Amino acid sequence: MRTTVCSLVGLLVAAMPARSDQTTNSWEWFNAAEFYQEPGPGHGADPGRVARYFRIAAEKGNPVAAFKLGELYEHGTGVSKDPVQAFTWYMRSAARNDKHGQLKVGWCYQKGIGVQADPAIAAIWYRVSADNDNIWAYHMLAFMLADGEGVKKDVALARRYLERSLPKTKDHWAKWKLAHLLAEEDPKRAKALMKEAAAAGNRQAAEEITKSP
Repeated sequence: MRTTVCSLVGLLVAAMPARSDQTTNSWEWFNAAEFYQEPGPGHGADPGRVARYFRIAAEKGNPVAAFKLGELYEHGTGVSKDPVQAFTWYMRSAARNDKHGQLKVGWCYQKGIGVQADPAIAAIWYRVSADNDNIWAYHMLAFMLADGEGVKKDVALARRYLERSLPKTKDHWAKWKLAHLLAEEDPKRAKALMKEAAAAGNRQAAEEITKSP
C-alpha cells in the first residue's frame, strides 16, 4: 500500500501549479476570512465574506484555506451546499500535503461525498494523512482495520492505532470499539472503557452495559 500511496501523492503534487510568493501572500486573505468567522468589536460574522476570502487564499495556493473552503461547501456555510465542490477543494488541499485535507479526501471516499464511495481509496488517503501525523487518521484507519472495510481485517493493528489515537481524541466511539477488541483478552479494561464511553454519551455502550450480565 505504501508504494501506491507515494505514487498517488506524487502524481497529485506534480499536477498542481508550482508554489510562488502568492502562497505566502495568501495568508493575509486567510486571516481576513478568519476575522469575519466570528463577531467582534465593530463587526459581525459574515459567512459570505469568509467564503470569498478563503477562496482567494485557496486560489493563491494556500492548502489550509482550500481545506476550510471545502468545509464550507460540505456544510453549506456562506455558500450553497455542494459536495462536489467540497471534494474538489479538499483534494486541492490534500495535493498540497495538508494532513487535514488528506483526511477529508479519505472521508469523502468512505462516505461518497462528492465522489463515488470507495473504501479502498479512503483507506489509502487515511494512511497518507496518518503518515503526515494526523491522529484522527489513525482513528479512522483503526475502525476500517477492525471491520475489514476497504482493507484486510487486522484487529491487532486496529488496536494499536486506537491505543495511539485515543489519548488525544478522547472519542467515545473509539472507547466503544476498543472495548470490543479487548473483550476476550482484557475483560476488566474492556468493561471500564465501555463505561467511559457510556458516560460520555454513547448510547450503544449504555445499551450494551444494561444488557450485559
